[in-house]
Order: sequence, then structure tokens, then C-alpha cells
Amino acid sequence: MSSSSDSADLAQVLHWLLPLHFFYEKHDRPMADFQFIDGKEMPYPYRSLLVHENDMTPTLAAFHHSKLYLEVHEKEATESFVMRMVTLHTAASDIPVEFGAIGIHLENFAPDVRQLIIEGRVPLGAILGEHNIPHHGSPSAYFKVPADDLMCGTLKQEHGDTLYGRCNQLLDGDQMVIADIVEILPRSNESEAWVGNVNAE
Repeated sequence: MSSSSDSADLAQVLHWLLPLHFFYEKHDRPMADFQFIDGKEMPYPYRSLLVHENDMTPTLAAFHHSKLYLEVHEKEATESFVMRMVTLHTAASDIPVEFGAIGIHLENFAPDVRQLIIEGRVPLGAILGEHNIPHHGSPSAYFKVPADDLMCGTLKQEHGDTLYGRCNQLLDGDQMVIADIVEILPRSNESEAWVGNVNAE
């Protein structure tokens, strides 16, 4: 794990990556080589998908023209906190569009919302939207990372492919943390080709 600016020490990096690092460490899996970059270094189309304060669920749903469903690979839960490793897929074609991990603080949710979150059948962003719960993203870091075995399996990538993502927090209307999230996107070859053609014109 490294930072292009050499400003992120190990403690800071592990704080950013906490939800995902938890599951890697649990299974004694070596952490992938995350390289932290400035948002302005993020290439398109990934910059438009990652460098913003919007919720990723509707952002990816709009980009892929499909509702999304949640696949939970692993979960740890207490009465006040849920940690899970997940993949988001398009409902229309079952394509994986995001892999990552999320730690969700349950204390301030109404019981019915809390139950939906614990069940893990619907992405958190969709639950917040359906229940009109004010929230916004607060990205803390952006990164690129070569796909490891876990990312290849969940996102259907080739080993070593450069993937892009972000470390993000969701905040409620009172600026309290709802969730800590690590979000990694698969390559978007069709969109990359389109961006390349536009830039070449």
C-alpha cells in the first residue's frame, strides 16, 4: 500500500481501508497494493463515477441503466454495527459493477430501517433513498489497485488489471457517520474506448 504523495502513513491508510482490511486480515489474506492518488489523477470514466459526494448506488444504477442488487459475501454484526464484504450487480444483466466492504452504524436508524440493513438484501443507498433519509458522501481517499484473486473473482477481472476506487463515508443530515465504505469498480472497456475516441478528436 502506498501514496503518490507519501503523505499517508500506514495508520491513516488502514483507517481508510478499514472495512475491507478487516476481512482480508480475518482470513490472513495479503492486502492488495493500494496506491493512493489525487482525484484529479483519476482517469475517465472512473472520475465521473467516483470523484463526487453522491451515493454510489444511484450513480452506478444510472451509469449502467439498471437497478442494482446486493450480494453479501461475508458479514459480521452486533446490535449497533454491521460489517460486510459485498458486490453490487446489475439486475438487468447480472454484471458485477462494484466490489468492496462497508461498516454501517445502526444506532440512529429506526427499527424498520435497521432490520432492512441487517437483512442485507438491498444496497444501503437504496434503503436510505426509499426512506428519504438525508445523507451524502464524504470521500477521504482515491486509489488505484492491481486486481488480486478476490477482486478477479468478484468483479470478473484479469489478474493485475488496474482498478480504481475510493474510500468513502456516508454522513447523515447532522454530519454523523452512517457508514465507512471501500468501493472498487471493474474496468469499463466500452466506456474507456468511448472516452479515448472523444479525447482523440
